[in-house]
Amino acid sequence: MTVWRPATHEIDPLLEAVANTARASILPAASINIPPPSADGVRSQRLRDGRELRLKLSSQYLEQGQRGSCTVLVYTLQGNAVVDDCMGYSVTAQAVLDVATRAFLNVECRLVPVGPAVP
Repeated sequence: MTVWRPATHEIDPLLEAVANTARASILPAASINIPPPSADGVRSQRLRDGRELRLKLSSQYLEQGQRGSCTVLVYTLQGNAVVDDCMGYSVTAQAVLDVATRAFLNVECRLVPVGPAVP
């Protein structure tokens, strides 16, 4: 059994926002404080460090499996992010959701810089 431990470092605001948006993309009714997407599917939000994030993610069900005694659903996500209208990122993520509790057991996000954003 895993024992809870407090965080040892501050979570990067950009990764935190992407992970929260990934959760909201999979469970839109979850109580995550994320603004709804615009008509074109882009979510805009201000990061806690003041930067502006525009993010578009699409999620896809990958598989059902077992993690210990839990039945889980695994989702993959991909999309694009732009920070402060100047830096673009390619986003990939994977989320693991417990079927019984609808709790996210893991959300891993990867951002790869793709260069300056072109207006």
